[in-house]
Amino acid sequence: MSQSTFKRKAHKGFFTRCLQALPSSAEAHDANRITIAFFCLGGLYLLGELSPSDKDRQDWTEWIWSLQSPEGGFAGSPHAPKVQGHLPSTYTALCCLALLGSPMDRLDKPALRRFLKSCQAEDGSFAPTPDTEGMFQNDARMSYCAVVCGTVADSGTEGEGRTGGFNKQKAAEYLRRCQTWEGGFASRPGVVEAQGGMTYCALSSLALLGELKGNTELEEEATRWLSQRQIGGFQGRPGKLEDVCYSFWCGGALAALGHSDLVNEEPNTAFLLNSQSPLGGFGKAPEDYPDPFHSYLALTALAMTPAREQLGLAEIDPVWNLAPEMRDRLLKPVP
Repeated sequence: MSQSTFKRKAHKGFFTRCLQALPSSAEAHDANRITIAFFCLGGLYLLGELSPSDKDRQDWTEWIWSLQSPEGGFAGSPHAPKVQGHLPSTYTALCCLALLGSPMDRLDKPALRRFLKSCQAEDGSFAPTPDTEGMFQNDARMSYCAVVCGTVADSGTEGEGRTGGFNKQKAAEYLRRCQTWEGGFASRPGVVEAQGGMTYCALSSLALLGELKGNTELEEEATRWLSQRQIGGFQGRPGKLEDVCYSFWCGGALAALGHSDLVNEEPNTAFLLNSQSPLGGFGKAPEDYPDPFHSYLALTALAMTPAREQLGLAEIDPVWNLAPEMRDRLLKPVP
């Protein structure tokens, strides 16, 4: 493989265009605008091409801080009915602020802890917002966002103050109950079928909570299930086609377990590179149209391969889904 097979210039153009104006296919998801911004900023950072003008950097930074709710957390878009905290948006807002180099001294950590506590249900799961009705949106994805945000909220605190604002033991117990008979993890307890993205969220959350190591059966069963998902690239479930996003979800989950060595790197890298669009970005598979979500996760997957340096990509911390430098910015104590 040579660097000429990697369409760096086209990818830079794709992410830049998406930042400047959301593609028409994403306009219906305006409430997720901050999340799409994360995919674009994160992609440019991995490429080593995140160099906005001072004005753009300031405008983007102020826009994100304007989404911080007085009740804690961040909204997904200024067009929301009210600036109300939303768990996935809070996770991606924090990541964007780190990527833009914004100090965390404007983050209201006490309010963030209260917000996280208000999102946690009695069974240890999390809802995307405090006023979400029913439990159908409570799943491992929400748990992951809450655990990352809680870890950021805890930075600079010591001892018993490191609670993230929520019950960490209940959160860990809920995630362990998401493991299915197959070995992978489902979206919530009682769901029969495991899925790659949910398995990543559950295992990474347990790793951040300090609850992953020591459960030999859980680790061995999850490792077996994840290693069986590779069919060149990775599939999200048995019997499904490969998809670039699962090269990260499954590869990142294996990394959290300490088993990146089980990835067959050559066919995985080939699948990822073959999924590039001539116009920039990545589709979920070869010949598919690119989108910011799959484009970012394809780059994070490539950043976990031995080809990373040859491709000129930044390092990634798989558990955080961020470069180590960005992770450290989020965790840096504020004077």
